[in-house]
Amino acid sequence: MSDRPHRGPAPLPGEKPKKDRSWRFYAAIVVAIVALVFIVQNSQKVEVDFIFATTNTPLFFILIVTFALGALAGWLWPHVRRDRRRERERD
Repeated sequence: MSDRPHRGPAPLPGEKPKKDRSWRFYAAIVVAIVALVFIVQNSQKVEVDFIFATTNTPLFFILIVTFALGALAGWLWPHVRRDRRRERERD
């Protein structure tokens, strides 16, 4: 007998094996849904000052941009740290 745990039937030829989703996937879905509800509920126009420009824009647009920038920063941060760690290990 094999010591490996049984993971179900093998995929058919040409078929991709199923991947189990981690808790991070489900947490990201929940955060995205909560952010979407928050964004939709805040549709009034607001005045935005950015450096030298001032504009009136819907609040939901500002929230979408902020959420996207935060998600990008959260995705990039581990990659930057990993690359810096690799550089230190090389030296």
